[in-house]
Amino acid sequence: MKAKREALASLFTAINGGKVDEDIIDLLLLINSIKGIYTTSSCSGRIGIIEEPALGAKPLSRWLIKVHRLIEFEEAKEALKNAKEGIIFLKSQPPIFHVVAGDLEKAKKLHELGLASGFKYTTFKVISKRYLVEINATEYLTAPLGRDGKVLVDDEYIRFAIEIGNEMLRRSKRRLSRLEENFRKLRKELGKDELFYEMAEKHGISVR
Repeated sequence: MKAKREALASLFTAINGGKVDEDIIDLLLLINSIKGIYTTSSCSGRIGIIEEPALGAKPLSRWLIKVHRLIEFEEAKEALKNAKEGIIFLKSQPPIFHVVAGDLEKAKKLHELGLASGFKYTTFKVISKRYLVEINATEYLTAPLGRDGKVLVDDEYIRFAIEIGNEMLRRSKRRLSRLEENFRKLRKELGKDELFYEMAEKHGISVR
């Protein structure tokens, strides 16, 4: 599968370059080791403060701080000092995995797997003859903090928003172990992909 070969090369290069969220590297390797499926862009969940020039203008947005762990009040306050232009939001987003399936049957299995693992926003669609499954959870938070460099809320509100955002991130990350367990079961069912192990060795990636 040419597309999987290219996806694996991109993943392994990103891992070696330290550009993959550390707490999901093993899970991504597990998923990609399964016959007939592979991952594209994925994230372990994150929280941070972002500036958006206008509502929905995601491509032009600027993160003031973005971490894949719980955020501290002090570092959030420090990041807010760099706000300049646009609407300021605190955002908390759950883990998300984009998995390509080789056929409709595998896509259905991935969809069921995501839902069974507690990722209730899991969906799948056909894109350019590919079945793309998005394994996604419900814990999203977007809290407005200010506009054009000016914070319009007090510290008590910021602490409260961070507390809620951190708890949502914590809850969603807890499901990663269940997701990994279910992917191990799927690998037993579908089998291991020799292409994965061949390319992992070539790129110096240690796999289990």
